[in-house]
Amino acid sequence: MTFFGHCRATGIGSLPLADVRAAVEAVLTFAPDLPYWPQLPKLSRAEGMTEQAAAGLPGLHVEDGRLRLLEDDAFFAGVDRLLAAYEAGDASVAALPPTSAAALEPFLAAVESRGLREAKGQIAGPITVGMAILGEDGNPILHNDVLRDVLAKFLYLRVRWQEERIAAAGARPVVFVDEPFLASFGNPFFNWSAEQAREVLEAAAAGAETSGAHCCANTDWSIFLESRLAIVSFDAFEFAENFFLYRDALAAFLARGGNVAWGIVPTAPELLAGVTPATLRERFLALVAKVEALGFRREQVLAQSLITPACGLGTRDPATADRALRMVHDLAAGLRADFLGIV
Repeated sequence: MTFFGHCRATGIGSLPLADVRAAVEAVLTFAPDLPYWPQLPKLSRAEGMTEQAAAGLPGLHVEDGRLRLLEDDAFFAGVDRLLAAYEAGDASVAALPPTSAAALEPFLAAVESRGLREAKGQIAGPITVGMAILGEDGNPILHNDVLRDVLAKFLYLRVRWQEERIAAAGARPVVFVDEPFLASFGNPFFNWSAEQAREVLEAAAAGAETSGAHCCANTDWSIFLESRLAIVSFDAFEFAENFFLYRDALAAFLARGGNVAWGIVPTAPELLAGVTPATLRERFLALVAKVEALGFRREQVLAQSLITPACGLGTRDPATADRALRMVHDLAAGLRADFLGIV
């Protein structure tokens, strides 16, 4: 089924709240048409981006605050279970433990009770997580072919498990795989090709029928735009100029039905203080005009767009997060009403 963003408001995932009920209510208020379950790193360290994504990975240990993977007997037994589940399509082996996602089940209950049509999940991706976990040799497990494959299959099942849980609540699932580490793409210590990065990203994102990916800084955007993703999410406030360097890839992505999640609302307090809904609307429509110049009608561009904050809000203060969420909501609502006839 084809996905259309229709300029709906949604979020990257994290919020700076420790109250589960308040977090779920904030999401439903400010992103009512494509709500997302809120990740709450201020509630628990277990909800940190990499800790949450890796929870339950075979062999995972925490030593001196660092994530490490030990290839002990428990690791090999866990990998056997994981591979069997992967072959059988059993995503339950990668279920998120409640201690790592306190707001997920309350969010799903709200989705079901309100009869919402679509809902979003998210998890950190294999490149970001693989660089955060050290193997027994002291190097990131991303650089070990066997361990990287284990991680990619684990995250594939975690994505699929989220898809199944959202679908069970009666909503169409949309699941993002977030790769902030790809901001380091091209650096000497990460000399992969775009094809290598895309292959690993897609291996996890394939767990969802409608999948997206987010990077909160500049990267080689061909990794995302030339993938099988349905949605590409980026910081459109600070990095739009870099993004449009890939105009041919962007045009091909949109032509095959892809959507762009425009992170047009900044999340840094000093940047957010300098904008208004009116100036952000003007800034966004100027970007839309650049896409139109590639051969698209405005209505088509807007139909294949989402409106989001530039990045997750989990590290911001609550007042900044509240202001950003309100701006995303108001900008999206105005665009939908004025250009798409949706109220």
